[in-house]
Amino acid sequence: MSRVIDVDSHWTFAWEFEPARGPLAKFAQDLPRTQDLLAWFFAGDLIEALPEDLRPDPRVLFGLPEGEEIPEHWRRLQHTGKPADRIEWMDRVGIDFALVNPGGYGSTFPLIENRKTRADFICAANDVLLETLDGYTSRCSPIAVVDLEDIDGAIAEMTRMRTHGSRAFSIRTIPVNGMSLGHPHFDRVWSAAVDLGMLVNIHVGNVPGRFGDWANLGWDFTDLDTVGPFMRMANTQRYHGAEQFLNSMLYGGAFARHPDLTILISELWAGWLPNFIRQTEVFCAKRGPWGDWPFPMSGGDYLRRHVKLTPLPGLGDWNALDLIRDFPEIVVFSSDYPHTEGNADPIELYRPGLDSLTDEVRDGFLGDTMADCFARMGDPVVH
Repeated sequence: MSRVIDVDSHWTFAWEFEPARGPLAKFAQDLPRTQDLLAWFFAGDLIEALPEDLRPDPRVLFGLPEGEEIPEHWRRLQHTGKPADRIEWMDRVGIDFALVNPGGYGSTFPLIENRKTRADFICAANDVLLETLDGYTSRCSPIAVVDLEDIDGAIAEMTRMRTHGSRAFSIRTIPVNGMSLGHPHFDRVWSAAVDLGMLVNIHVGNVPGRFGDWANLGWDFTDLDTVGPFMRMANTQRYHGAEQFLNSMLYGGAFARHPDLTILISELWAGWLPNFIRQTEVFCAKRGPWGDWPFPMSGGDYLRRHVKLTPLPGLGDWNALDLIRDFPEIVVFSSDYPHTEGNADPIELYRPGLDSLTDEVRDGFLGDTMADCFARMGDPVVH
């Protein structure tokens, strides 16, 4: 078996949504109270689509009694581990290299209005993971968080993080300053990513949904039976933002302009992929009612070259093995460890079906495809 690369693991902290308790305490006054942070992170898109007088009290959403800031089930998921323990686990299950996402705290920067304070928060949040993984980044590479509202600042932070071992950076998939992210205005970011040997990370929590007035269903939050449907609906539109981002990069020509760029998509389900690929192939036929396709490669081939997506069987991706077999250039491996959607023995989770794949397809899924992406940028993954 070739090298195994885990494209989506996590590091969790006991203070993630209680910033006053942790190393980001100086920013606590710039962020909402803890229950509001939780509500924003897990259901903010749906909440913000409602008129203010119809929005739920976060305590109702999480069943928080007075005096409690964090749901008990969330506390059980929080822990602060040691890098040596993570390496021991990786060796035991057979993972050679892992990209490590920060906790949910890293995604809360849009809630800070002051631009200077926001930039300072992003730097401090990235430092938390850098300091945690210091000395171990050849095996566990921290994923940076950047703010595309400040392109110069984003590139500077990408550069700083790369010097400390980061191989990927997360962005929010929303237009910025009235421009799609596929606009040439953002080409400097994509060029910098390739020059630095970094992947663009599209991860749940950074993919806002656009509910609009569909959010207003007459919710009655005095009825506790409302909470379950509300929280479920809040998480139904995640992959739509990823599709919009990919469409902007494809049809706006960004993929053609940046042939070595890689977009990595995590925790956004995977069942939508076949239809998206098929639709792209139809829309991007060489000739059609909308004129000739102007780019040298087909739309489907651009997606196969630039997009990597990891399924998550623990979250309900029931057809993961079919996707690996049908889209070997795109579908890659992740553990999501230690989140509950993942698995403590993630490679075994795919067996016995994994062993029925050809050696080439199986090795591509487990690591060769991602190794090729890094090598294509001239900066291979080594440890």
